[in-house]
Amino acid sequence: MEFWRSMNGMVKLKITVADPSMLLSELHQMRIPMEQVLVPDELTLQVCIRRQDYRAVIAFAEKRGGECKTAGKYGLFWDLVGITKRPMLLIGMGIILALTFFLPTRLLFYRVEGNHTVPARQIIAFAAENGLEFGAIRREIRSEKIKNALLKAIPELEWVGINTAGCVATISVRERQNQAEPPMTSGVSNIIAARNGTVQELIVTAGSALVKPGQEVTAGQVLISGYTDCGLMIRAERAQGEIYAITSHQLTVLVPDYSSELGGISSETKNFSLIFGKKRINFFESGGNLDTGCVKMYEENYVTLPGGFVLPIGIATEHCIYYNPTETDISQEQQLLQGSERYLLTQMVAGRILSREEEIFRENGVWCLEGSYECLEMIGKEQSEEIITP
Repeated sequence: MEFWRSMNGMVKLKITVADPSMLLSELHQMRIPMEQVLVPDELTLQVCIRRQDYRAVIAFAEKRGGECKTAGKYGLFWDLVGITKRPMLLIGMGIILALTFFLPTRLLFYRVEGNHTVPARQIIAFAAENGLEFGAIRREIRSEKIKNALLKAIPELEWVGINTAGCVATISVRERQNQAEPPMTSGVSNIIAARNGTVQELIVTAGSALVKPGQEVTAGQVLISGYTDCGLMIRAERAQGEIYAITSHQLTVLVPDYSSELGGISSETKNFSLIFGKKRINFFESGGNLDTGCVKMYEENYVTLPGGFVLPIGIATEHCIYYNPTETDISQEQQLLQGSERYLLTQMVAGRILSREEEIFRENGVWCLEGSYECLEMIGKEQSEEIITP
C-alpha cells in the first residue's frame, strides 16, 4: 500500500479552525483516508490526505470557517511533476533513452587487427567505400561483399574477417607472406648488355667472356656466359664481372625563359577545417590553387577515445608559408648544362662523360638544349637463366 500511496501522491495540510476535533470527526465520516493526524494546539489540525481528496477537504474546511495551508507534498507523483518543470533534464533523459535503443543498431567505431605492413587507415577507407562506414546500420552490412572488395583492392591481404559487437566493427586481416627474396646464390646467370656500345674493358670473375675489347655489342647481347667448357664437362654457375663500353646518348632539355627561387618568408597563415566522416567543413574561404611562392603543410588530428577507438571526427590544419620569389642567379644556359649532366650521370650505374656536342637556343619563350654525348659506362647487368627440369 505504501507504494501505491507514493504513486498517487500525498498532501500535508495545516488547517486552522475553531473546533479541530469536530472537523476531524466530520472528515472521518466522509470516509476520507488520513495519515499523520496531529493537533498541535486547540485551533490547529495537521493531517496528510490523498491528492485526489485535496480539493474536497479544502472546500469542506473553508465551509466550516477554516483556513488551509499546504505544508508539504510527497510521493512519486509529485517527484514526476517536479521533473516536468525541468525541461533540460527531460531532454537529457530523452536523448539517453533514444541513444540506448539507437546506438546498438549502428556502427560507430572501427578496429583493424592482424595488419603489419598495410596501414589500418587504408583498410578502413576501402571498407567505407563498400558500406562499412561511420553510422552504418548493422543489419545492412554484407560482410562477404566487403571482404571480397578488400581482397581485390589490397593484394597484400590474404584473408579478411569482419565481426561486429555493439557499435564496434573489428576487421581482422592476414597479410600474405611476401618476404623479400634473398639474393640468389645458386642457379645459372649471364651478364648481358644493358645498351649498345663498344667494349673497352672487360673484367670476368666467374663464367666465360663471349666478347673482346673493341667489339661492338647491342642491348640484350650476352657478354659473359655462366657456362664454362672445362673439356670433360661444362661448368654452370652465376656469371660475375664488369664490362665498360663507350656509349652514345641523345638528349633534349627545356627550361622556361624566366625562373625564380624562394627568398625570405613574407607571411604565414593557418587554416582549420572540421572533418566529419567524408565531409569537410572549412572555416576559411578557399583561395584556389596556390602560387609557386607558397609552401603548404597539411596535418589531420582525429578524436581518439580510451582503448584506441578513433572517431571519424577531427581537425585538419593547413599551414601556408609564403615566400618572396627572387630571380635565380643561375642563367638558363647554366641550368641546361647542369641539368643535362646530372641526368646522364643518374642513368649510368658507373661511368663518366667523355665528350659532348651541345647546341643551346631560345625559341617561343623557351630555352632548349640539344646534345650528343659519348660516355664510358658499365653496361653489364645480370640475367638469370630459367632451368626446366623434366
